[in-house]
Amino acid sequence: MHSLACASVVLLLGVMSFACRAETPAGCFNADVEAHVLEQFRIHGPLSRKREYFGFVYRIDGAIGSATTRGIVCRWTEPCEVNARRAAEKIPAGAKVVGEWHTHPHESGSVLLSASDVRGANDNRHIPCYRAFFSTSNGEILSWNPNAEAVPLAMATAQRLGNYRQARDGWANYAGGARRAVSQTPSQ
Repeated sequence: MHSLACASVVLLLGVMSFACRAETPAGCFNADVEAHVLEQFRIHGPLSRKREYFGFVYRIDGAIGSATTRGIVCRWTEPCEVNARRAAEKIPAGAKVVGEWHTHPHESGSVLLSASDVRGANDNRHIPCYRAFFSTSNGEILSWNPNAEAVPLAMATAQRLGNYRQARDGWANYAGGARRAVSQTPSQ
């Protein structure tokens, strides 16, 4: 019983260290990034009936954009993933990557992150200002700390940003108004 209590304390301390984040560094444009990501979920969320969509968020020439791709049709019996390399290939030369977002499909998706989701964002944690976002199968939009190395820790840091199924016209006023955005069309 003592070892279970010790393990619980260690897990709690790990979650608390992720939840108690330092101030955002200057120049991260978090409000702009969130507004852009919410717009991407407004566009790609409804398309995610049977597949995932993924985008790397970047900043170039004062604009926030996404290099996006989509995965194959997901099946209940197989892992549902999208090849992020296809999105990476679409990042414009000279752009600074500042995050990633992805959808979970409505029909066979999950309300939780997968180990692959967490590992992918964690691999990019060294990039200054890097943010990670996902939408659940029911449309909830969450941001999580890419420093998390395991699903329970990542989910413990998740912060709800909205739901693309409930807000059709509400994104325009998010984070202080309209933003100049760039987006590339997804392809398989």
